[in-house]
Amino acid sequence: MPTDGNGAESIPWAGPGVSTVVRRLFPALGAAGLVLVLAACAVASPGAPASAAISAAQLRSYVTEVEAVRLPVNQLLNQADPILDAYHDHRITPAVASARMGAMEQEFGGLAVEMGTIAPSDPVLARINAPYAHTYVLEDSYLAALASGLRDGNLDSLPDTQNAQRQAIVTWRIALEVAAARVGLTLPADLQQAGRGEIAPGLDGS
Repeated sequence: MPTDGNGAESIPWAGPGVSTVVRRLFPALGAAGLVLVLAACAVASPGAPASAAISAAQLRSYVTEVEAVRLPVNQLLNQADPILDAYHDHRITPAVASARMGAMEQEFGGLAVEMGTIAPSDPVLARINAPYAHTYVLEDSYLAALASGLRDGNLDSLPDTQNAQRQAIVTWRIALEVAAARVGLTLPADLQQAGRGEIAPGLDGS
């Protein structure tokens, strides 16, 4: 198993880089986020019951499952900005833009279902995963509304879920980083960037 150069075991993933569409700067953690991060710390603390700790094997398995969905999602969402750019520049009609965004949303919906099937047996991992998985529901709703708005030529009423998604994703990433550090693992580089950048397709010029 490869290491990160400092002796920590790395979780390998041969996948593409982080999408510029799904990256945004994240704010400070809220109370719920702190609970999850503290839980990730507590289960691996010296005084915690062995049965409660997230093991390296459990964490590695979970990350591998998530990356199998996350990375295709990143690549898929990279298609959004070119669609919006073409729409803004009047190189495609609203109907074409809507159809392309709608097709992308349908593909995203399938990946969201895959994300929803990930069910960690470890209770703490399950608690860490649930809010993150919900961000896929929020993003699917946003993309569906975006496709509809492009068709109607009205992008002023899109769902405002970005802050909720930001906080959930950064909480998830930090909790995983804490759990990984406790068992001597290093998360994949792309996952370490989760929450740093954009989440939703940009609407500048709309």
